[in-house]
Order: sequence, then structure tokens, then C-alpha cells
Amino acid sequence: GGHLNCLSELVEKTGGKIEMEKLPVGDPTLSAKEIIGNESQERMGLLVPEKDIDRIRQIAERERAPFYVVGETTGDMRLTFQQADGKMPIDMEMEDFFGKSPKTVMSDATVEETYTSPDYDENNLKTYIENVLRLEAVACKDWLTNKVDRSVTGKVARQQCQGEIQLPLSDCGAVALDYRGYAGVATSIGHAPQVALIDPAAGSVVAIAEALTNIVLAPLKDGLQSVSLSANWMWPCRNEGEDARLYKAVEACSDFACDLGINIPTGKDSLSMTQKYGDDKVFSPGTVIISAAAEVKNIRKIVSPALAYIKGTYVYYVDFSFDALRLGGSAFLQTLGKVGDEAPTVSDSEYFKNAFAAVQELVNRGLIIAGHDISAGGMVTAMLEMCFSNPQGGLDARLDKIRHSDLIKILFAENPGVLIQVKHHHLVEKILNDYGIGFAIVARPIEERRLIIEKGEFKQEFDID
Repeated sequence: GGHLNCLSELVEKTGGKIEMEKLPVGDPTLSAKEIIGNESQERMGLLVPEKDIDRIRQIAERERAPFYVVGETTGDMRLTFQQADGKMPIDMEMEDFFGKSPKTVMSDATVEETYTSPDYDENNLKTYIENVLRLEAVACKDWLTNKVDRSVTGKVARQQCQGEIQLPLSDCGAVALDYRGYAGVATSIGHAPQVALIDPAAGSVVAIAEALTNIVLAPLKDGLQSVSLSANWMWPCRNEGEDARLYKAVEACSDFACDLGINIPTGKDSLSMTQKYGDDKVFSPGTVIISAAAEVKNIRKIVSPALAYIKGTYVYYVDFSFDALRLGGSAFLQTLGKVGDEAPTVSDSEYFKNAFAAVQELVNRGLIIAGHDISAGGMVTAMLEMCFSNPQGGLDARLDKIRHSDLIKILFAENPGVLIQVKHHHLVEKILNDYGIGFAIVARPIEERRLIIEKGEFKQEFDID
């Protein structure tokens, strides 16, 4: 909608007068309609007090950003676009733009989809791990990060690549606010399209949870309250059952964010994710991609996922889901050609807030040496990724302290959680207990370049390299 859309929304509550000769126009042959409605990009309208115009102009000149004062509010609830000759191509009541919008009514029916889970055998663990690591969603992304400049501006404090080998493993990115201080802004993303196939509400919750477990290892200025989210919806609407699924997904997204006390002020949508081939249709899985952003107190204290080979340290599993381990929607089941019938979720929002606060305290007190979120590929993938980025050391993972008999679920379930490497484990356990958070020691660093997995009588070793 160009200038008309932007400027009309700015003066929606007051009315305004726009002087068209003050708009930047590069072609004098453009008609009034073309000037008002053209969608030239990289333009932004601002509503500012008159007393601040000179200050804003100075800032714009300093930053070499073109700046134009094109009109003013009037208080008469009319919008006018006036040419230099006095003619007004637009002279309308604000109510004509905003006051009588018809309400959209959508009707749909719920369609129950049934998915199944396969049989599996822990004796095939090596094959399972190899197949999961080959999935594009899990595999190394250095084919992408190695061909681009990842540190434009000189203020990039945390980019994708970590460790001595510089593999793209960062859970979050961060930029400094200036060249001298240590304050910054961290960003992360989360999504769970396969979980949403089973349960669209759980898909939204897990997407938010993943974005937050990706950013929790940065020392946020005000903890969880520092975070703002953006939701990007991609859905094959106008197909039977999909509008109903979208409604459930959006409702769950809103409810979970409200329960956590964080906002979703922005987002985008692409609701025509359907492709036709002859008489057939292909639906894109309904997906919400959550982007999280928050101010960071000290960019130097952001925890890296690169495991440090330090004797006397331990790797802890910290549970964020407060739910049973479930394989539904996991990368593991995808390698077996299945979706699963049970979706992971966060069953207690208050517990999630406490888990977030507990890890934030550990980060702020410098008690975490390395840390990584559990998401695509499950716990075993998180362990391997922590080992991959440095050329020495491995992990001895003894999983008996996780009270679950199914080793495959322990290793491959994608319930929200984090792994943290710590040294002062008694103090760490006290803090986690004070917050009422579920945790378990799951591994310790070893000198050998191997991942050893043990539970009960089961034991298997894997060459990390």
C-alpha cells in the first residue's frame, strides 16, 4: 500500500495532512496515484513531536539516512494528500479507512489424523545415530556458513561457528550494542513442524520452548522478561482441517507466551502453503517459526556449546518440559519414515519459567563451562555436537540416573531441555534444587576421543571423529 498504507495508519487516531511535494520522488512523470500508492522499499514513517524534529534530523544526517518532514496531524479525523497546486487526490474521513471493516468469518471442521510409532531395538543404536546425523535438519551446516561473511559491522559477538574446529553449533547469535561496552542483543529461533503434525498446539509450545532454550545460556538483562518473540506462520490454509489446526496452534502459542509473561509483538504469515500437481495437492506441514530476541548484560559471558576437556567436571541434563519423554515428531522417527503418535510438550509453564531462571542464575554466576540445548536429534546429538567442535576429549555417558527404562527415548526424545558442563557440581545441584528443577548427571568428559553410552547392562562406544 506504500505511502497511503503507512501514513494513514500513523494518523489513524487523529487525522492528518500530507504535503505530496515533500515526499521523495525520483521521477517527475509519476501520477498522484503512483506517488501515493507505490511500494518503494526501505522507507519508514515516524510520528514525532514537533520539538524533536531538529534532533532527529541531526541523527539522520549523522547516520546518512534520508529524512523528510512530509506532514502533520490535524485532529479533524480526516486524511488529506495535497499537491503543490492545492489539489487533493485524497480527502477522506479516517472512518472510511478504518471504521467499517467487515469481520472475517472462517468455518472449518476438525480432521483427526492418525500417526503410528515404529518398533526399534537399542542394539541398532549405531545405525540410528548415523541416520539421524545424516538428516539435513540435524547435519552440519558448514556448507552454508563457510561461504558467507558472518561478522559484518565489527560488533558481532557470537556467530555460528564455535570451538577450535569452528563448527556452526551456536544456539544463539549476539551483537554488541557499541564498540566499547559489553552489553548486547542475543537472538535465537525455534520450530517444530513434525510435532505440529501430531498436535498443532504442542508444535507451537515446543517451538517457543526451543527458541528460549537456545537463548537461555546468554546472560539476559532481566531474565525471561527481557525476551520478545516474533512468530512466522506458514500454513496450508483453505484445506479441510487446516484452518482448525491453525486456530489451535495460534491459541496455544498465545496462551503459552502469556503464561510465561513474554510478548509476541510482531510476525508474518504465509497461509497458502499448498502446491498443486495436476489433480493432486501437496501440503506443507503447518509450521510456526519463533524468533527470540533479548538484551544481554555481558556478551563475554555467553556460554559456548564446545565441551572443555577439564577433569573433575560433569555434564548435567536439565529438564524444561516437566513431561514424559516422547519420540513423536523427532528426527529419529523421521529416519524410520514415521511421525509418531505422542508429541512432546511443556506441561507446566510455571516450571518452565523456574527452569529458565535457574539456568540464568548459573550463567550469571559463571558456573557453566559449556552448554547446549536438546532439540533436533535429541540428547545424543547434543552430546556429540558438544564434542565435535574441539579436536580432543570425549564423553562417558552413564544414564542410570535418568529414571526411564527406554534408552532410545532418553537419547532421541526432543523434549525441551539443556545439557550443561559444570565443575562446582554441589553448588549447581543446590541451585537447581532450590528452584525445584529436575536434573541428572548424565556424563563426564574423558581423554579418549569417544562417546561411551551406558545404562544398566547396556554399553556401547562410538568413535567421535
